[in-house]
Amino acid sequence: MTETPQRILIVKLGSIGDIVHTLPVLRTLRVRFPNAFIAWAVEEKLADLLYGNTDLDEIVIISTKRWRKNLSFSTLSEVMEAIGNLREKSFDIVLDFQGLIKSGVVSLLTGAKNRVGFSRKDCREKANILFTNRKARPFIDQEHVVDKNLSLLKKFQIEKFQIEFSLKSSPEAETSIHSFCADHTDFFQKPVAAINPGVGFATKQWALDRYARIADRVFRELNLNILLTWGPGEKEKVEKIAATMEENCLIAPPTTILESIALYKKLDLFIGGDTGPLHICAALGVSTVSIFGPTNPNRNGSYGDGHTTAFKKLHCSFCYKRKCPTQNECMSELREEEVFEAILKNTYNASH
Repeated sequence: MTETPQRILIVKLGSIGDIVHTLPVLRTLRVRFPNAFIAWAVEEKLADLLYGNTDLDEIVIISTKRWRKNLSFSTLSEVMEAIGNLREKSFDIVLDFQGLIKSGVVSLLTGAKNRVGFSRKDCREKANILFTNRKARPFIDQEHVVDKNLSLLKKFQIEKFQIEFSLKSSPEAETSIHSFCADHTDFFQKPVAAINPGVGFATKQWALDRYARIADRVFRELNLNILLTWGPGEKEKVEKIAATMEENCLIAPPTTILESIALYKKLDLFIGGDTGPLHICAALGVSTVSIFGPTNPNRNGSYGDGHTTAFKKLHCSFCYKRKCPTQNECMSELREEEVFEAILKNTYNASH
């Protein structure tokens, strides 16, 4: 593909980690094509991850999850309007980084002549290949998903990539988090480690009582205050950790995506599983210690330096299953001592 694109659409609808891991693609495209019109199609509830990104000309909201839950003449009208809006943009290049049927449909509906996607092997839903007409090379299993995404740009003869993750919060979010920190001045005068037990699906879950004991050790042995962070539907988890801990901790308030970004910038260390907040923290330059089980940290872990991972390598490791056919041994057999060793090896601890 030698032509210079004038109007580019990135299709990466979700999740948090997926969007964060695609940000270097956007930065690279903007540097390579400074005058191009670049838009990003994203699910409505995750659009704030792209807030204030100066590399983007437009955010295109695609509300597939809401449309499916609320089927009606009204939503049908909204879908038709969204399709019309996509076609009116006259994109000449669409890059599908999702690899799903729904992202493929979005790509096709743009009417773009060039629709770039992954090979059949690398699509999360194999039928996605029916909607793209230019394919990336097959993906190497041990490559990180950031590198997988960047590989699509080789169709533009781009070989130099910009590994930058632009995440911004709003003035309102900054004010909200500043107020929270001001209410707990003594707490934030010491370095802070966040512990986040949230996960996207059950097989990623490490035991809450183990998180509590790790939190106590981090407080006692590393002299970090413990902030328990959580997302929608996870407050009971952090409350259980707080009740189990022997040391004091602070539970974060409920936060929007923009408020989470503002809050995570206050951290010195993040400890948690393979979940959105982990990848936000890594993108913000916060040192992370991650706990992995069914997913592969080489592929899905924190990208870049300053991060360590704890995992138990078994014959069935990295199955990516949402329901374990046995006893979820990859998580249940991961000992607290192994996680704490990863914390001790972390760049933050080594430099203090």
